[in-house]
Amino acid sequence: MDKELTSKQKEVLKAIKTYIAQNGFSPRFQDLRDILKFKTNNSLVQYFKLLEKKGYIVWNKEKRGIRIVTQPKDAFFDIPLLGLASCGQALCYPDNIIEEYIQISSKYIKGKYDDYFIIKADGTSMNNANLKINDQDLVLVKKMNNPMENDIVVAVVNGLATIKVFKRNLDKSILLVPRSKDSSHKPILLHPDDDVIICGKVEKVFNLRNTKGEKYN
Repeated sequence: MDKELTSKQKEVLKAIKTYIAQNGFSPRFQDLRDILKFKTNNSLVQYFKLLEKKGYIVWNKEKRGIRIVTQPKDAFFDIPLLGLASCGQALCYPDNIIEEYIQISSKYIKGKYDDYFIIKADGTSMNNANLKINDQDLVLVKKMNNPMENDIVVAVVNGLATIKVFKRNLDKSILLVPRSKDSSHKPILLHPDDDVIICGKVEKVFNLRNTKGEKYN
């Protein structure tokens, strides 16, 4: 079927297919620009239009999602990327501000897809956790407010978001604990007067530092 594509169009299509197969979610402009060595988004937009016109992809321009035509429509869900949450010192959290949507494979979604959101990790305080969250990783979070002991959670404390391990002390106070190779990161002990919202539990981490073509687990 791809006989009608130019060599460059085939290269772009292959890059999209490979990225989705390896990562479980659709690539963003920056991802494809890095892979294909494009300097701007304009060239990518032209290729997307051509590939969509020729029936190879479905491109959601508003949500910047790409689906290969041979993939079932319900194989991916549009999950909102809300912004940054700190894996170090807490950063200002952009409450409900959607930066973009990322198409995530349905195999990572348990229950309703609109119970999920994505944040980008910032810092290194969770790089030794069982999920190994590194700086700039994309973190898939399921909304919930009643975490279990040792869950990795996204918490907003006094308006600032952070990613930590949820713990309860004997006196029922809450402790947010880092899991880092860097011993300078310290636990956060929450005071009764703190304004605390547990936004959700981390269920999947997409380690974007991987750029050599290995598959992500």
